[in-house]
Amino acid sequence: MAATDFRIERILLPTDFSEFSNQALRHALALARKFKARIKVLYVIPQVYVSGEAAFIGGAWLNNPEIRQQAEEELRRFLSPAREARIDHEIEVREGEHWREIVAAAEEMRADLVVAGTHGRSGAERFILGSVAEKLVRRLPCPVLTVCHEEGRTWEAPGLIGRILCATDFSEAASHALKFTLALAASTEAEVTLLHAVEIFPDLGEAVYRAALPEVQPLRAELQRKAAQQLEEALASVRGDHRAVHVTPRVVVGRAYKEILWVAAEERADLIVIGAQGHGPIEHMISGSNAQHVIRRATCPVLTVRPLPAHSAVDEARSKLTLATPARASG
Repeated sequence: MAATDFRIERILLPTDFSEFSNQALRHALALARKFKARIKVLYVIPQVYVSGEAAFIGGAWLNNPEIRQQAEEELRRFLSPAREARIDHEIEVREGEHWREIVAAAEEMRADLVVAGTHGRSGAERFILGSVAEKLVRRLPCPVLTVCHEEGRTWEAPGLIGRILCATDFSEAASHALKFTLALAASTEAEVTLLHAVEIFPDLGEAVYRAALPEVQPLRAELQRKAAQQLEEALASVRGDHRAVHVTPRVVVGRAYKEILWVAAEERADLIVIGAQGHGPIEHMISGSNAQHVIRRATCPVLTVRPLPAHSAVDEARSKLTLATPARASG
């Protein structure tokens, strides 16, 4: 597959009109310019909305022409940068539970990417906005780009992205994420750091990772050696036609999410890419925690990529990162 085969044609951007969403819009527009993609901006009116002493329940919002008109006008104001940049775009207003409506919209439009603003580290905003972003990462079939408000840089032309940090645990999800990373890097001429964190004794506390105990060193060295070999094998298995992409394998020892964040900061990564697991309770308990920690704490955008079933032509095309179906025109 040639680097020019990489496509992002349909981007979905859910918004709540906050600064988090503004930051996400700036990154979505940068991607839309680069790949000539169409953006749909979605606003979801909650089923229950409380304002002062008044509560609006069920379809009272969407069935009210004034309320719907206000939402659409706010969407148009929000999208003024897209109009100024002459980027193909559309708006949609829905009512319901935020994450369910976003997933439904992404599936209906066959989105190649969902870009969502996230909130940072703490407080009620983390509970409300964070829970939506985390549900999207676990349930959406397409890649999800989460953008943190605290991130001060915005991607710029011509390449947008100069350095990508791709974290791997050698799972199927991580392998798919690496394929996506290589295709994106080839398209943007980015350099890639392929990172694996060796967690020697995850239940014994942080001190064990940093300790220079003589009895631990042989095990540590052997695990690092094996991990380095696995990195080379993982890279070789998915390189394909992207051999021109500069990839630096790197093995570190420590808690995975902390090492990912530390290396991303040290290398001033423009993007972190991680594999997303399924949304079952066991998968979420085992693998969800590292991804959530990274998404909540990263100061650069985080792209989560899910492996897709290969039983359909659409899934097969997406697994190859060749998404050539024309975007549907919509009002």
